[in-house]
Amino acid sequence: MIPLMHSFIFAVSLFMVGLLGAMIRRNFFFLLLSLMIMINGAVIALVAAGAYWQQQDGQLIAMLAISTALAETLVGSALLIKMFYRRKTVNIDSLSDMKG
Repeated sequence: MIPLMHSFIFAVSLFMVGLLGAMIRRNFFFLLLSLMIMINGAVIALVAAGAYWQQQDGQLIAMLAISTALAETLVGSALLIKMFYRRKTVNIDSLSDMKG
């Protein structure tokens, strides 16, 4: 079995890579991808903690987090398609431009 600390280090590193990607990139697609990486880091931490303490609660909450991430991805993809259809770009900075 993998030690709990190794799983947490991996989960935190995934979360930090996702956070860094969300802060640096200005592309809407990469923002969604970074959010998915962050959620995967949290899910790995939940599953590892549940397996370590031999409780099913972590796995149940992980399934809830995955289903929430799926809904977020679907809504984000719909917004991405609509934004590309209207603006012909996926740059987030273009959303703050006002047209008179």
